Amino acid sequence: MSKTASAALTNALKPLVREDGTFDLVDTRKHNVIEHDSSFTRLDFHEGDNYTFQRHMLQAMLDDADGQTVTLRSLARTFIRRGKESKAAGAPNLPINLWFVRMLQAVGVRNSCMVGDLSKEVLEAVFVEERFPDEVLHNTKPRTVFTLLGNAIGMMFWVIVGPGKSETK
Repeated sequence: MSKTASAALTNALKPLVREDGTFDLVDTRKHNVIEHDSSFTRLDFHEGDNYTFQRHMLQAMLDDADGQTVTLRSLARTFIRRGKESKAAGAPNLPINLWFVRMLQAVGVRNSCMVGDLSKEVLEAVFVEERFPDEVLHNTKPRTVFTLLGNAIGMMFWVIVGPGKSETK
């Protein structure tokens, strides 16, 4: 990963870092630090347990892909759907900085994997087993802030123009 990409992804941790350069992982769970509402695979903060992976939410992401691989277009469907679900559940509007975090996190796994569209198997390895599969680990494509932003722009294109038949779910 490039230095710029790693800095961009860890910038939110700066307020948590002590003088000796360390921080406690539990502190990352503070609402509006790096945790945010409308996660694709976790409940919102005000719904209680927003740390535990929710299998039904991963299934909803896969359903947004209509049984195919997860693409930028289907991620746009998930982004829109989760935004609506979060709002319906009473989540407050995110401040602009966390809206951008939400957008980048929406494509973060795709950028980290660098395998193109994401298969169910890759997503289950990442979210259910909490590991990267060999096809990702052996992939030498660079992960940069530019690839992250490119994925985000690609997804936002579909958010703006409409992601297709599942957009009204």
